[in-house]
Amino acid sequence: MREKELLKEIARLETRLDHFETEWSYLDRILLECGFRRGIMTLKKTVENMIHENSDPANEF
Repeated sequence: MREKELLKEIARLETRLDHFETEWSYLDRILLECGFRRGIMTLKKTVENMIHENSDPANEF
């Protein structure tokens, strides 16, 4: 019985992984179309830079 439960959980996780990979690819593609040269990686760097700039106390006011 335990083996059957584990196989069911593996199948569920594989389905979720497939869904996440599909969504990741779609997001990456639309970001490329919007001008982010490296898709998600460029978006990530942009947001990191924005956060860093906003954490500067001189930019608060």
